[in-house]
Amino acid sequence: MKGAYTIKVYNRRVTFSLKLERNITIICGSSATGKTTLVSYVSYYEEFGPQSGVTIESPKPCIVLRGKDWEDKLARTKESFVFVDDGNPFIRSKAFADAVQHSDNYFILMTRESLHELPYSVYSILELRRTTSRANHTYNKTYPVYDRIPTYNLQKAQYDVCLTEDSNSCHDFFAFVAMRDHVECISAGGKDHILAELQKLQDKHTLVIADGAAFGSSMRLVYEYMQEHPQQVILYLPESFEWLILASEVVHFDGLDQILDRPEDYIKSREFISWERFFTHLLETKTKGTPAQYSKRKLSKYYLEENNVTKILACVEMGYQKQSEK
Repeated sequence: MKGAYTIKVYNRRVTFSLKLERNITIICGSSATGKTTLVSYVSYYEEFGPQSGVTIESPKPCIVLRGKDWEDKLARTKESFVFVDDGNPFIRSKAFADAVQHSDNYFILMTRESLHELPYSVYSILELRRTTSRANHTYNKTYPVYDRIPTYNLQKAQYDVCLTEDSNSCHDFFAFVAMRDHVECISAGGKDHILAELQKLQDKHTLVIADGAAFGSSMRLVYEYMQEHPQQVILYLPESFEWLILASEVVHFDGLDQILDRPEDYIKSREFISWERFFTHLLETKTKGTPAQYSKRKLSKYYLEENNVTKILACVEMGYQKQSEK
């Protein structure tokens, strides 16, 4: 599957409206916000159809995955919206993550926990909120949880340390910029280590750079830490470093503008479990055999040429781009 979709699930008392743009959507929030009710409605409709009293407006089938037979059911499910409630332990398993990676379905996962086996986006962490209530009918919609992260002009921002997610091309680029600006640049060695590194750097004003397209499982604890230390952390989460390069127009090819404008229309869930992997594949493929040939492991000197560094840093000023604003 690919594309953006809107699903409505309702009966005479409640309407749920979900907007989905990626293959993995996390719906979180405290108890009594409607997550379990939503899954129950989908389950009733799946079993009893219109006789359930539930109506589903959806361009694809909606199913609920639960219990010990989840693998068999998922193997039989194609191009569908798959709902999973938090009461199913398999939602946190590597087996489930592996199954999602090779699936052409979209997954809507109801959980308050971080799912570290899955690379999901900070943009796809949503919460249900009651929008209106009239004539004994409640309307609930999904909204991004992390939609109020401030944007920065990183060429003007003041920081003591630059902390990157991994020691790959992204680190190579920002280490080059940091050295030029006489700032320390270190690697966290993975997104799950960023919080620990921030705790070590409590006396430092730190710029954190990570791939927003796969940072979802680490976001909650880092965000809570930011709330406790509002003057310490600048958080920059582009889709990925590869997205940043493509958006900066350091390289260009036919159709790129359309892809950047609506990536959801080009990213097939079976082929790419995250948008980060799609943009990496796209950049590597389109630059192969050219002076701009890209490797995720080690950054080509092409991207460190002064003109290209300027373009990439200018693009950084866009900050945290909310997909919901498109």
